[in-house]
Amino acid sequence: MVPAFAVGRAQTLLFHLHRLKASGRLRNVPVFLDSPMAVDASAQNPDPDAQKLADAYQAAFNKGDAKALAALYAAEATRVGPDAQLIVGRAAIEKLYTDGFAGLLKGSTLALEPGTTHAVTPTVKVMEGRYTTGGAAAGKGRYINTIIR
Repeated sequence: MVPAFAVGRAQTLLFHLHRLKASGRLRNVPVFLDSPMAVDASAQNPDPDAQKLADAYQAAFNKGDAKALAALYAAEATRVGPDAQLIVGRAAIEKLYTDGFAGLLKGSTLALEPGTTHAVTPTVKVMEGRYTTGGAAAGKGRYINTIIR
C-alpha cells in the first residue's frame, strides 16, 4: 500500500507500476491506492477519443475494409503482425489487412472493448482494451495502442 496525497503523482506512480508488472520486472502483487482524491481522479471515465477510434476500427474491420483500417494509422506507423513481425508504414499495414481479408480473416468479425486510457502528454495517449474475433480467426485477447495527435 502506498499513500499518495498528490493526484497527478498518484496516477504517474500507478502507470509506472503497471508498466513494471506488464514487463515482468515487478511480480504481480496487489496495488492499493490510498487517496480519496486520487481514487476519484483515477475512476475510469470513457475516453471519447479512444471510443471513437475503437468504433471506427471495429466498423472498418467488420466491413473487411483494409483501406479504411489503414487510414486510421499514421503514415509511418508500426504494427505488430499476427506472426509477431513488424509491419511498418500505412501501405504495408493496408496490404496486411487486404491479404488477411482475402484469406484467414475473410468473413471474420471483431468486437472491441476499450479499457483504460492514459494521457502521457497532452498529445500522446496510451490506450488498452480487449478484443473478441469471430469466424475462422476466432479468438480473444488484449490490445494496446499509442495515439499521437
